[in-house]
Amino acid sequence: MFRFRYLFFIWLSLASFAGLRRNHPTSQSPGKVSQTTGRPFNQPDTLSVVPCKARPPIPGMVYIEGGYMIMGNLGEDKLGTGGCCAKPVTVNSFWMDETPVTNLAYREYLYDLKQRGLMEQYQAAMPNQQVFIEHFSYNDPLVDNYLYAPGFMYYPVVGVSWEQAMKYCAWRTEKLHEAIKKRKGSPVPDPDPDAGSSNGEDEPKFMVRLPTEVEFEYAARGVVGAPDISYLQSHQRNYPWDGSSPRGKNGRFLANFKRGKGNYKGMAGESDHSAPTSNVYAYPPNAVGLRDIMGNVCCWTLDTYRRIQDTSDLNPVRRDGFLDPAAHYSATHKASLVNDDAKVYKGCSWADCAYFLQIGTRRYLNKDSATATIGFRCVVSSLGQ
Repeated sequence: MFRFRYLFFIWLSLASFAGLRRNHPTSQSPGKVSQTTGRPFNQPDTLSVVPCKARPPIPGMVYIEGGYMIMGNLGEDKLGTGGCCAKPVTVNSFWMDETPVTNLAYREYLYDLKQRGLMEQYQAAMPNQQVFIEHFSYNDPLVDNYLYAPGFMYYPVVGVSWEQAMKYCAWRTEKLHEAIKKRKGSPVPDPDPDAGSSNGEDEPKFMVRLPTEVEFEYAARGVVGAPDISYLQSHQRNYPWDGSSPRGKNGRFLANFKRGKGNYKGMAGESDHSAPTSNVYAYPPNAVGLRDIMGNVCCWTLDTYRRIQDTSDLNPVRRDGFLDPAAHYSATHKASLVNDDAKVYKGCSWADCAYFLQIGTRRYLNKDSATATIGFRCVVSSLGQ
């Protein structure tokens, strides 16, 4: 009898707990009736409530859970560009492209513009393949072939300015919302990601954009589960992988960078490079699943460059001129020769030495400039739980 009563009370407790859980609304299951008025949702004269989806429908992106880290370079700031700030920050969760934007992905953008007859935008979006031309190097075949040859399909697009990358992000945002609406059988929405829906529905307004500098660093470090600040200060990765060397356990290099004077790709059989850049899948991913986060090409970020990083410690970003106008800077020091057109780019390219594999390194370039060493990747902010 005692045993029966004991089991009965356990069952009753579990049933009560399950009932409590059923009555607790979540973003994924908000219920059919308001918790405050008792009125039903989704009726002609009541609020339309759309349950939160577990994952945004963004192909090619990896989810990066937000958290805390020490921003900046743990080594020497040889360039004097402010990469040694050692600033504690917290970053919200976001989605990031698994790889830099490839030639194939960018060609889809160009094709869409051309098909819609937007020839002025098409011409403005065209990457500058002349960036491969050097007076003392024979890179001429890349000018006509790098963007379109099938063998370079999954190589990172280069010759794209910050301005062009921002336009690509706006186009990708538009296509994302078109895909969401088509899947639901609804009309195509206004491409403006900040515009509310006309019927008041809580439709998610994902915006594809460039990563902030801190998002790029955070994703590259791939720090998961570090317990406190002392641990981060002593164990935080300098590179996107564990250890203090650009080589893996098998002795192979873990990224595409310039190994030494005149040595861009190593010995025959050591890599699959058929160009200065490499296939975006040629090297292993970091701890959170990102490939080429350091190495192959550098990437544009959203931030305007300033040497002093006196920004917020929660999702920091440097906007144009805010509290730090370009007029405060002079040409007396090279690192101060900047204006609001100077944008931060991060990472290490095929033409950079191993120093730039350190995640905290930072450089800048005018937003209308393009090179053979800078590409870009996109992110989407995570909208709640």
